[in-house]
Amino acid sequence: MKRWAWVAAASGWLVVLVGCGLAANPEPPTLWLPQPVKDLSAVRVGNEIHLHWTMPKDTTDKVALKGDQAAHICWIAGAAHPAAKTAKPTPSTGLPNCTKAGDAMFAPDKPANFTAKLPAELLSGPRRPVAYFVELCNHAAKTAGPSNPAWVVTGTPPSAVMDLRAEARAEGVVLLWQPASTQAGMVLRIHRALVAQPGAARPTDTNGNPPPEQQTLEVDLDKSDPGQAMDHDAALDHTWRYTVERVLRVKLDGQALEVAGLPSQPVTIVAKDIFPPAVPAGLAVVVDEDAHALDLSWTPDTESDLAGYVVYRRDETSGTGLERVSGKAAVVPSSFEDKTPVPGHRYGYSVSAVDQDGNESARSAEVEEEMPQ
Repeated sequence: MKRWAWVAAASGWLVVLVGCGLAANPEPPTLWLPQPVKDLSAVRVGNEIHLHWTMPKDTTDKVALKGDQAAHICWIAGAAHPAAKTAKPTPSTGLPNCTKAGDAMFAPDKPANFTAKLPAELLSGPRRPVAYFVELCNHAAKTAGPSNPAWVVTGTPPSAVMDLRAEARAEGVVLLWQPASTQAGMVLRIHRALVAQPGAARPTDTNGNPPPEQQTLEVDLDKSDPGQAMDHDAALDHTWRYTVERVLRVKLDGQALEVAGLPSQPVTIVAKDIFPPAVPAGLAVVVDEDAHALDLSWTPDTESDLAGYVVYRRDETSGTGLERVSGKAAVVPSSFEDKTPVPGHRYGYSVSAVDQDGNESARSAEVEEEMPQ
């Protein structure tokens, strides 16, 4: 009896030992090292560097990050530091010889932005490339490695655009500014945005397609600064907002880089269409004896906002003045049949064009014809 109890107890003890032996080995605690940033980009505007990247969502141990994470931003002039090219997700104190540009906190798995001032020593002298980096640190100020390098160029930025103005013309919106000195690789970058008005229809181009609400245009300043540019795609009867800046493009150490001057003050224009269509050309008048009428035809206008035409007649025989014979509504086709001539009278005809805003062109040259008896 006692022997059986001892065996049962021993068996139970053995089971416990086997159960512990099957348990997984304990894992080391995570270092809470955020994954390195992989998509850092940089844009230089004047003396500022605008950095953008996406924050990681996990640590190097695949553990979800919680709370804001510490980011250290620094820069290295010239070629990228070797550690930036061979970075591995292992703890370190960060890039050596990388000059501090700032520190901030950012939420994981979110877009991040940081603006740094270009150091004074990089604002003059020969142009050279500079690489910016972001290093994400844990609570012990350790990092798993720097981000990819984001390149900018040093030196004096282009001058800001002054006295920007906008005027509506029949062919679009013309921008005017104060010219300045230019150099090879320089462009004027024009940013145009459609200002939506309640109840207003979207504009369309000559093919009936709406232009993008925001668009960027460029004027070459490589040899001279014209001081003006025509935006042919800015449809009239709409409101547009413009900002412009000079941008210098350079290539250094195989890097295609840009530095932009400060943007101009924004200019908004209500591009009201007060411009009439072109005067119709090619007017011809022929007699249609069977219909007892005079038939008119002319070359059609090509304006995208053309509404139609107005036909005028002057009775030379009776000496009556000019009258509108095409009715109140505009004539849509480029032809007209006048069924009201008096036989034996001679008439002088002219035609004008009207757009959808009611702007009417001058009349074409008169063409005379007599209605037979």
